[in-house]
Amino acid sequence: MLNLLNKFVVPEVSHVDIYQDDEDPLQFWMIPQRVRAAIGPQNTPELSIYAFARDMSVMAGIDKPLPAGETEGGLMTLTVECTVQQEDREKILTYLRSQVLSGALRLARPVASGGEIGTQWRGPVAGDPKLAYPTWIEGDVQFCLPSPMGPTFVQPGDNKVKPSLTESNVASFSIGLGQEGIRLFRETIKTGKLPAHVAYSLQFVARVPSITVTVSGHSEAVHQELKDHATIVETQNGVPVRTFPQVSSLKELHDLSGSLNVEYTKFDFAQQDDAMRDQLEKFVLDIATAYLKSMFCQPLITGQLDKAKLGDDPMQNFKPPGTLVSGGNQLWLKEFEQTGESDFAMTFHGNIAHPFSTYPSAALVSMVTQPELEKAFIEADLNTPIFHTLQVPVRVTADFEHDPIAGIQVTLDYRQTDDRTGEVKAFSQTYDFLNGSETYYFRTTLAKDAQGAPKDTFTYSSRLHYKAAQASTDIPPQPTREKSLIIGYDRLSCVDVKVVAGTIPWTTVQAVQVDLRLPGVSLPSAAKTVILNASTAEDSWFSYTGGQTSPEYEYSCEFLLVNGSRMTTPPQRSSASRLLIDAPFEDRMSAFFTPEGLFPPLQSIVVSTKYADEAASYHTENTHVFTNNTEPWRWDVDLPSAKNRKFQYKADITYVDGTTAPGQWQEGQEGTVQVGEVKSSLLDVTVTAGALDMTKWKLVVVKLRHEDPATHEVQEQTIKLTPANAGQDQSWKVALKDPTATTYTYELAGYGVDGTHKTTPATTSSDKLLVVEL
Repeated sequence: MLNLLNKFVVPEVSHVDIYQDDEDPLQFWMIPQRVRAAIGPQNTPELSIYAFARDMSVMAGIDKPLPAGETEGGLMTLTVECTVQQEDREKILTYLRSQVLSGALRLARPVASGGEIGTQWRGPVAGDPKLAYPTWIEGDVQFCLPSPMGPTFVQPGDNKVKPSLTESNVASFSIGLGQEGIRLFRETIKTGKLPAHVAYSLQFVARVPSITVTVSGHSEAVHQELKDHATIVETQNGVPVRTFPQVSSLKELHDLSGSLNVEYTKFDFAQQDDAMRDQLEKFVLDIATAYLKSMFCQPLITGQLDKAKLGDDPMQNFKPPGTLVSGGNQLWLKEFEQTGESDFAMTFHGNIAHPFSTYPSAALVSMVTQPELEKAFIEADLNTPIFHTLQVPVRVTADFEHDPIAGIQVTLDYRQTDDRTGEVKAFSQTYDFLNGSETYYFRTTLAKDAQGAPKDTFTYSSRLHYKAAQASTDIPPQPTREKSLIIGYDRLSCVDVKVVAGTIPWTTVQAVQVDLRLPGVSLPSAAKTVILNASTAEDSWFSYTGGQTSPEYEYSCEFLLVNGSRMTTPPQRSSASRLLIDAPFEDRMSAFFTPEGLFPPLQSIVVSTKYADEAASYHTENTHVFTNNTEPWRWDVDLPSAKNRKFQYKADITYVDGTTAPGQWQEGQEGTVQVGEVKSSLLDVTVTAGALDMTKWKLVVVKLRHEDPATHEVQEQTIKLTPANAGQDQSWKVALKDPTATTYTYELAGYGVDGTHKTTPATTSSDKLLVVEL
């Protein structure tokens, strides 16, 4: 039987572990550590990678978006085996003959004799070596791609299978790849690098030679330690709330229980095989824990203990109300005390056949070459079916509630001859629409032309049933290839037009009269006048076309302006079901009028404006009155022509003394326009009483005077300074026609608190800061 001792490898085949048999010196066992791709009948790897474009017509309907990340997909089929290829087997056999069976290699061999297994050095052995695989008892195989990154890489559940567990240990995958997975394959195959590999997890039966396991300790101490660390998981509503530690290695068992002794035979494994040593320790741990369970984890250690005095189940609080209280496990003791001074010891000795694990694996690119990967990559378009099907949703957009339509019948008819078979494929269907919310589907199988392309032309016809016993109207068959048939008024021998006001300045336009008519139709409904204004911005017009196939109609507009004038537009033609009416203005012009002059002596400035576009028969006028020089006025004019932007204006001035200065019409342009007493500059004089001792003066009068040297126009102002306002500077503004004429005169008159009176003669100054002194 395969024995764990004295494993070795052949130098030229390092990926295969060789084990000896402890009974037959010619028998050797192979455990491969590398996975291979199975070879098919064409002497090529059994690998196929299919990249396909999804049939988007079945992924989502016409009223839904495509799901994210699902327009592409992939399918990979792969067969692998955990075997040693024939070339390597020959190398192993050659090595066994020349080095092992000849005695040239000094190699220890396990030998079974008298129920015991010992070790002896190999000498020359006659005969030919025999190679075989061990007895596989369990295993699984996993194809590893970045599946933790989501199902867009590998579809869950497809990447793990069971191997055959026969000599070849073959495993076959059929793996669904998501959109990102197939793109990863496509791009990385070009470089010969692919982040994918296949991993086996196998168990085989091997003999553990002449092992002795001894478990001993003091019962009271070991029992207490086990009771403190027993593995118990308490849950509440299915959620773990407390977990006690569990033991998974001999080291943990020694750390957990210092009073427990576990000893076993140590083997000197060849080539320092740590994995084999770990498996042997797990085997010893299983023996020790099985013994400890039989010793300490029985419901009662002896039959003399009173079960009613034992502790309760620690999970009792989380069980449904009314559940019977259970006890009996010594590890649950709460109030009962038990002591014991006995020692215990158990010794196991013998040869054990036990399952051991091995984990062969290999990267996909090491199993398959880059040319083989590229050859295995196949692209398929799932949008190309074998049998083409026509599916047409049919809807109507008539307003059954407001328009005089009682019902609409729509008939779709498909009739085509298949050029390859001569078969005539025909299908016809009639649908009744009674409220406009219905949707029907016309479906049929399509004929094909000589090249195999589908013939998807069909015809549709309609019949309208009107309210109030109107005669029905038949629409003759019309050929089409539409994949979604929406039948509106343009296909139903009638028109339904929504007339909507667009960009119309209702401050300029009072109302719009829209005249609509169907040319060549004498029905009463074939003409209508619609009035739009600020409160009624939408109206509608419905009419039969009298069998006329063209849905085109004629309309003209007349705009009634606020100023009483009218603007008309020439007749135009349209077939739109929504007619948007915009004002016949190309642009808008704005002028900002700024008043100039002092109020008083100015009393008012009356500005008159006018604009005219003779070509458009359009004119507008306006008037504004200024009573101060602080508030400008904005005049907006809608322009029929963007090129004509000139206007006229005049400014009439009235003074506080009753005199007037009539203005003259002059041409203006958009932007800022100054009106009134337009000066070239302004003289701003600040008067301060900071140098006066206002404890001596109860009133100081300052008279300021400026005379224009050219026109002799006089501007005057009197400022009174008192103790109450002496701390605030006073301002005097003078509008200058000549910016150099900044000279003015001032006179002072002071009235003292003691009755004194003091004056100063007129003094000439040009200072913008006048300091008053007496």
